[in-house]
Amino acid sequence: MNVESVTSTLLEWMNSFPLVTSIGSIDDLSDGFTLWEILQDIDPQYFLGELPERSSSDHWVQRWQNLKHIHKLLISYIRTQSDGEVPPGLNTAPDLKSIAERKSYIQTCELLKLFLFAAISSPNAESYIVTMQKLSTPTQEGLKDLIQEAQSPTEDRIDELRHESTTYPTENQVLIDPELRFEERVGKVIAENEKLSNEKKELEKDVESLRFRLDRMQEQNDSLQDQLSSTEDRLAALKSGRADLIPTAKGGTRQQEELIATQEAKLAAVQDEVDHLRMTVESLKVKNQRYQKLQDDYDEIKTERDQLARRANAAEKYRQKLQTSQDFEKENLTLKKKIKDLEGQLKESDLSQRSASERDIELDEYRKLIPKIEQDRHEIQNMKKQLEFDNHALQERLESAEEQHLRDESLITELRERLGEVNSLESATPGATTPTKANGTFHGDLESVVKRETHLALENEELRRELEKYRGESQEDDESEPTSDNETARKLRHELNIVREQRANTEARLQITERQLIDAKQDLELVDKDRLEALHEIRAANSAEISKMRQSWDQLNQKIRDLEAKLGASNSMISDISNECRSLQESLSVRETQLQREERFALDEMKNIFDEIAQRAHGDGSDATASELFKRFAQATKQGAEVLTKRAIHTKQQNEIIQALLERIKHFEEFSVDPARDKAEREKQIGYMQVIQRQAREIALISSAWYEQQSRLQNGSIPIPRLRHPTISSSATDIHRSWLAKQRAAMIGGSIASSHNPTSQT
Repeated sequence: MNVESVTSTLLEWMNSFPLVTSIGSIDDLSDGFTLWEILQDIDPQYFLGELPERSSSDHWVQRWQNLKHIHKLLISYIRTQSDGEVPPGLNTAPDLKSIAERKSYIQTCELLKLFLFAAISSPNAESYIVTMQKLSTPTQEGLKDLIQEAQSPTEDRIDELRHESTTYPTENQVLIDPELRFEERVGKVIAENEKLSNEKKELEKDVESLRFRLDRMQEQNDSLQDQLSSTEDRLAALKSGRADLIPTAKGGTRQQEELIATQEAKLAAVQDEVDHLRMTVESLKVKNQRYQKLQDDYDEIKTERDQLARRANAAEKYRQKLQTSQDFEKENLTLKKKIKDLEGQLKESDLSQRSASERDIELDEYRKLIPKIEQDRHEIQNMKKQLEFDNHALQERLESAEEQHLRDESLITELRERLGEVNSLESATPGATTPTKANGTFHGDLESVVKRETHLALENEELRRELEKYRGESQEDDESEPTSDNETARKLRHELNIVREQRANTEARLQITERQLIDAKQDLELVDKDRLEALHEIRAANSAEISKMRQSWDQLNQKIRDLEAKLGASNSMISDISNECRSLQESLSVRETQLQREERFALDEMKNIFDEIAQRAHGDGSDATASELFKRFAQATKQGAEVLTKRAIHTKQQNEIIQALLERIKHFEEFSVDPARDKAEREKQIGYMQVIQRQAREIALISSAWYEQQSRLQNGSIPIPRLRHPTISSSATDIHRSWLAKQRAAMIGGSIASSHNPTSQT
């Protein structure tokens, strides 16, 4: 069975008991009160008394004490009912600490299985079985399985119990923390103390009642003694001569004797009771001494606990201080790392700025060269198309020349045949009419052949002129290319020269092809094969060159995109650095305002002291003594020195930041684009530097004056009346004759002189 089914089964079974409040979940059983109520219902004669911790508390140690008490009694009850043996399927040592502290479901279920077996082993087992039969069917089946598993467990259950015993050690195996042991000891002492205090109260009540009874018996004894004395007086009177009263006196005497006997018996009983009460008082005194001893032990433990608590608080404070100091050190290290990172980023930004400017120049040159390259490519494409067109025209002319050659050869053979016929006719029958006609036809044919040959020669000359014209245009394009001194332009020009060399090679191949065409015209028999091979070679060479040019074009575009990406990254880095500088400036401004506030407070305090001293010198001041004024003056002087020290540290930090900014400005000025703007910024920075230097000098002078004055006060070399403010009768010249005023006047004069020559300070 899984944990959820076991939990639901046991909860439904436990809710069948007559409890004050129903159980909603396993968490309600961790304090032990509900479990103790169930045990008292199982066997009220065995489970007597109450739990050690009767008050409900959120601390888990008290819950743990209750669970240990319940577990101890429950195991002993199961062993008593089972002849000293516990069923092997039950876990006799569940982890009570995890139940009390973490409210473990698994360990709580193991503890509830012990409750189930104790219920079916109790004298009221029949009633519990009848109650189980009234539960739901899944709950009955689950309870039956749990009982069978407890009485005859399987090997898996035995292995699980072994694993739980190794995983969750028992109470004796767990090393108890000294603080928990101390808390347990204190809890036991408190419980025993409360128990003894309750017993003491009960015994005090008994003593009070016995004292009341003793007083009442004493009063009765006194009354009986009075009656006895009166009776004796009456008896003496009767014995002295009153015989008539003897019979009546005898009856009264007998009654009085009986009464005396009863009163003496009562007195003896009272005396015995008083003795018993005295013994009780003695025992109570002994118990009171034991209680006092326990009270002393409790006081000692409480004192020790208070000391430990104070030590713990002091240790906690020291730990917090150590933690804060460690946090400050970590923060300081992180700030140093950030400063180093910022410096590195600043250097990288400077380098990126330089490289960005260089890349901008290269990019501009690339952009300038791109139209030329595109124009060259377009011209090459046009030239290629023109050459293809010329090749096609030449091929058509070659075909027409070949056809004409064939016709000429056929005409020549025909003329030769006719010439042979004419010669044969002239030899056979000479005449004037036919030879004249034959000669005229032959000369005409020869003239036509000559004209055709001259026409072909003229066409070849025209083709040569066109090729020379194209070659001359390409050479002029090569000569008209502008030069550049930049290294990037030289690289691009080198690549362009390579392309042009390839174009020259292509033109050389075209010239070779043209020569082959000329040779083919001279040798018409081999023109078909040579011309076809040359055309195939030209096409292959042109296709390879075009693919190479496209690759080079793609590479140039890729370089341009890379340069643009690098430029964007450098711009983003510069913006981040500027944001960081802005945040540093804000923090410095906040620190500046804080220092100014502290300085103003110190000066106001010093002014108040001087006013009191002046009033005291005139005789109308306050009741403050000179020592108090001196202490206040020394304290104000110390505060002023601390403020000046902070100001010096702040000024030093500002100077470091300004020096870093100046270095950055120098790096940026090397690659500046707007000189007028840079000049204005430089002048502005020079003004800021002058103000900062004047403030630093004034702070140094003031600090030296404060320290000198403080040392003189401590040495007692200056009287108190000299510290008063100048009176109304003193003139302005007397006021400005002090050493600090003179130094400030000299400093102001030096700053004015230095402001006329700002370049020397920079």
